[in-house]
Amino acid sequence: MEQRRTGKKRLRPLGLAVLAATMLLGLLVGCSKDNDGSGASSGNAANGGTAEENGQGGGTAGPLKFSYSRPTWGPATYTKGGAYEKELFKQGNVDIDVRIIPVVDYDATIKTTAAGGNMPDVIWGWGPVDSFWKDLQDQGAFLKINEYLDQYPAVKDAVPAGIWEKMADDKGDIYFVPNLIYPVVPFFINYRADIFEELGIAEPTTVAELEAALEKIKASGKGIVPMTHGNTVPFWAAKDLGTSFGTSSGWAPSKDDPNTIVPPEMQDANIDFKFWLQDLKKRGLFDEEAGVNPDPSFGETKFKAGRAAVILGGNLQSLYTELRKNVPTADIKIMPPLIGPEGEQGGTRVVFPQDRGFYVNVKAKDKADQFFKFLNWTLTEGTDLRRYGIEGKTYTVDSEGRKVPIPDEKREADYKGAQIEPLKFIDPMSEKLDWDTVKLNFIGAGIEDKFEYYKSMFEKYAANPYNDYKDPTVTSPTQAKIGAQIWEDYMAKVDGSILTDMKLTKDAYKAAYKKYLDAGGQKIIDEVNEMQKNKSEPNYVD
Repeated sequence: MEQRRTGKKRLRPLGLAVLAATMLLGLLVGCSKDNDGSGASSGNAANGGTAEENGQGGGTAGPLKFSYSRPTWGPATYTKGGAYEKELFKQGNVDIDVRIIPVVDYDATIKTTAAGGNMPDVIWGWGPVDSFWKDLQDQGAFLKINEYLDQYPAVKDAVPAGIWEKMADDKGDIYFVPNLIYPVVPFFINYRADIFEELGIAEPTTVAELEAALEKIKASGKGIVPMTHGNTVPFWAAKDLGTSFGTSSGWAPSKDDPNTIVPPEMQDANIDFKFWLQDLKKRGLFDEEAGVNPDPSFGETKFKAGRAAVILGGNLQSLYTELRKNVPTADIKIMPPLIGPEGEQGGTRVVFPQDRGFYVNVKAKDKADQFFKFLNWTLTEGTDLRRYGIEGKTYTVDSEGRKVPIPDEKREADYKGAQIEPLKFIDPMSEKLDWDTVKLNFIGAGIEDKFEYYKSMFEKYAANPYNDYKDPTVTSPTQAKIGAQIWEDYMAKVDGSILTDMKLTKDAYKAAYKKYLDAGGQKIIDEVNEMQKNKSEPNYVD
């Protein structure tokens, strides 16, 4: 197995320098969640045509009807026929039959649907960076969209050219519309500062100090969970804590050959981190429901109710406002990136600036032109509705003329995020890093005084980026053929049981992985290394 990564990380370009100056950061809410239609800039028809040309409502033609499946990062409480939906349908001249699936269940559920050929007109997936979706694409399941991108410039301009190039096949054909994210998405270690102060616990700066703090909280008699996690799977919620162990939770250079990259399952740092979390759970320091409860929001629910002291990940704005409702004297702070057991300085796991996206079913070709007109409209004439929603319902206008978001908990039911997120498509890269936008969200939540602190902690995490060295668009042929099956045969049980089987050991994990390698996993690694010529550390920011 691989040793820990040590030393200063190199940041090298991967041909995506076009991302640099124009990235805008929406409010960070886990990995890749939209910000409920709120924002801080506007668009107009000059970006891509007139309202009539862009398919805006009000014309004589009937609405475009299409079916749509997508994941939702918030609660799956969307109900059809709500007021926001009606307004979108009216302005956009559409009638969307949307099906949502919680993000933690989405991949497994939608792959079954897609494999059975029962796909909606528009379907979210991982695109050509995933062998399953690439295989369906190559089989002709989805519509080629090059001509629509040329015809509807706002859609094309929303995605940097470097990302479109990554989505194209070897013929230059594009089938997939990527959902963009800012690559630096810190999952902070948030904690109850009032509880720490009450118990005389100083803010941890190392993993050892965090562990000692959790032990003291457990022994305090308060009857609260020492540490839980935010709205995603446990190890991803803990991705930035994992960096303190030296793992990016992704591919990294081999200790034996820096020109060879290996997956996280071959890296001791990654395995040590996962079994450290298992040990915390054994000792009652990490939430007993982690890895067990199918509801991804259980940890945030506990923290907001005042029943947990530390949470890995989570949206500070939402956590703070909801917690103060239940515990008016509560306060939340963010631990700095921690120093790990081997002296590794933690930071943040940087991500490829795409998190899913969508295809158009080839069987929906007759609807494609109208769909891209609608999509173009959302990025031009429909920008205000897409970004901000409806005045008085999702935002107010302050004395300076700024659109200030209304916090979700203060909105009417029909205008809450759970009613808006399922109807979202894409936002342009030019909206992904805008501190003015983030500040407006803090103002809207009534915690403007927390903004500068939040920004400073973001910068501390971002100062030490941990990258996945694997180019996500490189797909091993063996992985496409048997990768899923051999993973299921040898690794799925052990990898998915670290937090549920307290008797599972590192040795048993490594033995299972050895069987996986012998069954074809090593061939997959060899093919990735052969196909990916550039193995330097990517840089998606500078």
